[in-house]
Amino acid sequence: MPGDPVPIGRRVAYLRARRNLSQQTFADRLGKSKSWVDKVERGVRSLERLSVIRDIATVLRVDAATLLGRDVEPADAVERHEGVARISAAMSTYEMALGRPSARGEVMPPERVAREVAHAWTTYQHARYPHLIDLLPGC
Repeated sequence: MPGDPVPIGRRVAYLRARRNLSQQTFADRLGKSKSWVDKVERGVRSLERLSVIRDIATVLRVDAATLLGRDVEPADAVERHEGVARISAAMSTYEMALGRPSARGEVMPPERVAREVAHAWTTYQHARYPHLIDLLPGC
């Protein structure tokens, strides 16, 4: 599997910053020194032990493959893209949005519509696409 050209140390620094962790806090969570973290991020110290890479990935809340710069498997990416396309299609043809009753001939009360839309939006924001597909009609 091809690797990302970005060195792992730079990726660690980027992901650590994205989590708003200082080098010291990150080091404390790993049980390492701040100097060790600094050396890893600058590429002075290499990460060769899988156990250390897993520990770093756990603290940063990412997969070890992401930390290593490995691509997502193509089949998984295609499946996600198809799911997003189905969500988009369902949302663009949602009967309620077009002002028509649903296929069942019912018009939901506004309070229920608001609850369901809020739930679908939260589901979307949390990237729970398979669950979102189940919530949308016609998917």
